[in-house]
Amino acid sequence: MDVVILICALGIAQPDCSVSTAEAVIQGPEATGPAMCGLHGQAYIASTSLAGYLADGHYLKLNCTPRGLRAGPRPRGSVHAER
Repeated sequence: MDVVILICALGIAQPDCSVSTAEAVIQGPEATGPAMCGLHGQAYIASTSLAGYLADGHYLKLNCTPRGLRAGPRPRGSVHAER
């Protein structure tokens, strides 16, 4: 399962925050299932400076998808991060 971290502007409703509407997409660590996706995603965010985006009118959203699937093209701010 892929952990994808989306950074979306506060002006975008949470259900509309997706790979195609996010200002940045970060490929997080790999997970073995939905529960581990949430745990690994939160741990990854806590170990980085991503939370700093929240002060600038953004919010973070975790997206857990089966390995190798993506919901559309990545926006210009895409980042592939590995730990």
